[in-house]
Amino acid sequence: MKGEVKKKYFSWKWFIGLVILAVLVWGIWFLFFSYEKCNSWSCFNENLENCKKTKFIGERDIIFEYIIRGESGSMCKVDLQLLQGELDNQESIELEMQKMTCMLPLGVVMIPESDIGNCHGILKEGLQDLVIQKLHTYLVQNVGQINLEVLDAPVD
Repeated sequence: MKGEVKKKYFSWKWFIGLVILAVLVWGIWFLFFSYEKCNSWSCFNENLENCKKTKFIGERDIIFEYIIRGESGSMCKVDLQLLQGELDNQESIELEMQKMTCMLPLGVVMIPESDIGNCHGILKEGLQDLVIQKLHTYLVQNVGQINLEVLDAPVD
């Protein structure tokens, strides 16, 4: 069988091409989708000031996951997700795993949820509902005391 040509199953050209493609895909992924992970508030605040892509889990009374997405015009885009609400507050526990996006001025270091007017999303709406419910409860419980304070107000 002298005239037969054997098929090659391995080609160096294809191998090198696939390696270059894999390195290129990894580089693009790393450039656009990788985030630095912070373990402290100081690391997060430093990255927030520079609006550098970062992931951070902030623990206080409630636990948020913060993801700095980067610059958007003259603002810094930060996503928040409530991981754990206040353990003694059923309404905040119901908001767990909800998200919102906050737009902060570049170069400003602040807790993103402290100015909720710059945020939007389901979590924002839920937090606003909680504040309204607490204010309503406070007013209902103290309406008599508030009326007495109004009646005793000095006249100018």
